Amino acid sequence: MQLEIISVIESLNQLRESPDYELCQLSGQKSGVLDDLASERARLLDQESAELERQAEKLADEIKELNGQSADRIG
Repeated sequence: MQLEIISVIESLNQLRESPDYELCQLSGQKSGVLDDLASERARLLDQESAELERQAEKLADEIKELNGQSADRIG
């Protein structure tokens, strides 16, 4: 029985140390925390997406340029 109690206490301590638990506690104390976090994540994802799009366009231009050079060399 004592081992079970110790195991439960250890599990609770692990839970309390997790970021998910902290987020749950914050959301219970402050309304709107989850909405704020979601908005911030969406903003960061939009920025990352835009940067990846720029990189993809740059790579596409480089590929077109290389293909053009290859064709000029052959012909």
